Amino acid sequence: FQQSQLQSISKPVQLTIEEQSWLKTHQPIRIAFDADFPPYSFLNDSGQLAGVAYDTIQLISQKLNIQFETSPRVNWQKIYKAALAKKIDVVATMVDRPGRANQFTFTAPYIFKSLVIITHKSNEQIKTRNDLFGKKIALVKNYLYSQGLLNSLQQITPIYVDTIEDALLAVETQQVDATISFFAASSFLQNKHHFNNIKFTAFYDRNSANESIAVRKDWPILTGILQKGLNAITESEKQAINMLWNSPTEIPSSYDLASFAAVICLLIIFGLLIWVSQSQRHSRYRKLASQKLLHSNDTLNESIEELENQVVQHTKQLHDSEQKYLALLDQLADEFFFYQLNLKAEYTYLSQSITNILGYSVSQFSLYHYTYQTGHPGNAKIDEYTRLCLSGENVPSYRIEMFDSKGAKHFLKVIQKPLLDINGQCIGLEGTAQDITLQEQTRDKLNKLENYDALTGLANRHLFTEHITQLITSKHLEGEPFSVLFLDLDGFKLVNDHFGHSTGDKVLKEVAIKLKTQLNSKEIAARIGGDEFALVLLATDANTAIVVAENILRSLLTPFVLNEHQFVLGGSIGIAIYPQDGTDSETLLHKADSAMYIAKNNNIAYALYTPLPDRKISRKQVLEKSLREILSQNDFALPTELSLVYHSIHNISDKHILAYESLLHWQHPELGLISATELIALAIETGLAAELSRWVINQACLQAKRWTEEEFDFGRICINISTIELVNFELSEIIIEQITASNANPEWFEIEISESASITMPDITRQTIQKLLDAGIRTSLDKFGVGSSSLANLKNLPISDIKIDPSLIHHILSSPEDQATVHALISLTHALEKRVIAVGVETLGQLEFLAESHCDMAQGYYFSKPVPAEEITNYISQIYN
Repeated sequence: FQQSQLQSISKPVQLTIEEQSWLKTHQPIRIAFDADFPPYSFLNDSGQLAGVAYDTIQLISQKLNIQFETSPRVNWQKIYKAALAKKIDVVATMVDRPGRANQFTFTAPYIFKSLVIITHKSNEQIKTRNDLFGKKIALVKNYLYSQGLLNSLQQITPIYVDTIEDALLAVETQQVDATISFFAASSFLQNKHHFNNIKFTAFYDRNSANESIAVRKDWPILTGILQKGLNAITESEKQAINMLWNSPTEIPSSYDLASFAAVICLLIIFGLLIWVSQSQRHSRYRKLASQKLLHSNDTLNESIEELENQVVQHTKQLHDSEQKYLALLDQLADEFFFYQLNLKAEYTYLSQSITNILGYSVSQFSLYHYTYQTGHPGNAKIDEYTRLCLSGENVPSYRIEMFDSKGAKHFLKVIQKPLLDINGQCIGLEGTAQDITLQEQTRDKLNKLENYDALTGLANRHLFTEHITQLITSKHLEGEPFSVLFLDLDGFKLVNDHFGHSTGDKVLKEVAIKLKTQLNSKEIAARIGGDEFALVLLATDANTAIVVAENILRSLLTPFVLNEHQFVLGGSIGIAIYPQDGTDSETLLHKADSAMYIAKNNNIAYALYTPLPDRKISRKQVLEKSLREILSQNDFALPTELSLVYHSIHNISDKHILAYESLLHWQHPELGLISATELIALAIETGLAAELSRWVINQACLQAKRWTEEEFDFGRICINISTIELVNFELSEIIIEQITASNANPEWFEIEISESASITMPDITRQTIQKLLDAGIRTSLDKFGVGSSSLANLKNLPISDIKIDPSLIHHILSSPEDQATVHALISLTHALEKRVIAVGVETLGQLEFLAESHCDMAQGYYFSKPVPAEEITNYISQIYN
């Protein structure tokens, strides 16, 4: 991870203010690479771009902090046409030919290609270009240099082939006398395809077609910027890249493989002799020192012998540990990679699992790891923590972010510790990097579900109130006033009804954007529900809050233009000030809401909260107050205005009742019957969803126990769980704990989870269902058929039943499409060995159609409306009579 390894020899690139400004407005730069141009740019065995040019561009990107966007085009002809049409800004490799100057500007060449003569290793006749006359020469079709060769070598017999690889194969098999081709490309292909019987005889033309970076003609400033990047690449960096891709620049004086191998062997032997000599010299030094020590202290021999024994034992332990370590690597190859650095911060070991995780080879990552870092703030710790660790200090674990070979970002958790020798001296460090990308993505997803409005991206009520609480308890803001603004849009319902919900959603998104422009980075805006929004303004008194309120209302009067429709919205804003209007989040929000109603009822744009005793309380405030009182009661057996009613589920074949679904019923003493939809929405908005579910489960447990005591066969009670509750990782444990605490039998219950929840959070849904199943609680998938569940997702859910959404049953007798859909759903569900419940059955005709389609169960007003528990017995008598 160290940047210092190459940056220490690289001078920083200085861009002019004009160049910096231009880059800010033109990134990302679209760049293309020829994928059939090894070793300069090509697709490796994993289908990823690689090569000298690719690595060079990566290095330029790091040095200049330029963001490149790699084009998916990899065919040279398509790249060239796209570049002419300005669909590509930069081509990584192009020869600066006279005819191209009208379309492109070029950097200085950075890839130098030379033509060489290649013959079979047994051919001693051809040694220079003068020996080619009258010979059969393999030439690649459509290559510009092939025509040039024919013009200068008119006595040769050309044998045309499709690729350089074909030309080398023709020489290898002695179908031709020689080929003339590019040196580096031919060397790369020779190594790749093991052409062991060819040799590079002589240069034909040095630097005959050098490659530059080509830039679109109308962006000459970018050419200068890229040239600065090329100039900043040091010789050692160039050599490292060329060595990595085996890109030679000189032909060995003798290319005989045996001789070459012998030279290598001699070098190795020579190196070994030096090492042995040094070892012997060091050994003599040790003996002399040992004799002096023995002379001064005869007892040291025993210490030396003991030390040697410890060394042997420690070496064996290290060997055993290494074997265990290597075995562990194989098991963790997809999640962890391991590494060691010496005191120079150079990699001495890097596990192969780096390729599984980030897609780079060991050599690539060792050389260019610093170029793969993102701009994540955690990366600032890399250099400092590594320096401390190499000085022998322990450092805490930390998180960093890296690009993989395809440009995707990965979060890594890094643990490093000093590597010590047997004397306790630091000789380097060893580290472990764990890929925690999936965990981070899951955490972010859950955080958004729990704390942010899915439509606008603003905070939801829960996060908004938490933010206010943090402000109140913050020592930095202790006693400092701030204001809470509550906004209700005027005219939004007309827009929604007239133009449709899709347009209404777009309006809400536009409003969210307008609100965010009124805030600084430490302030927050939230969508409280429907067309209601709230804001927190820091360090503001009443006058400052009024100014912001006026700005918001003025921005709403700017016409919205959506789908060729133009309209304006109004709004009413209530303002509450901390600490004079309240010292907790709920009170401040409540009073800002109350002030908003004052403004709306008096036809004024905004109002400050005033404690008027005769002020009317809103419907939502009344309902929220009542709901909180109901849910705060500890005795669930006490009667309340909120109750459960039960809707029967029948076996289609004999109409026998198999289960009851529990449904909420709220008969408010002042406002009358409150629909379940409004009740659930209120619970979610006010953060009471979890408490409401707890109440429902306890009521269902009490009723199941009563029916059991009365020896009434109720089958099962089905309880519906909302999507928002699945955010709680411990939901299954909470349900199981409640059922157990009430001494109820888990087999009496079935938990219904909506199809949308299974799509939004498939992993959490699957884990929750499995835990419930392990405890003996059945589960079913509710409202199925209107979402986009995949077959694989449905197959992997350990559910018992699937409930078809009522919207598919309503028109089933008149809609061929609904008939076909229901037929398919029933067949698919039965194939997965699960049962089907049709919800919303209202007529005999619908029931008969479902019976013919082999549906298992049905639920709906054809059988009965939902009724209270005490009426169930009478209801059953009526059915069977």
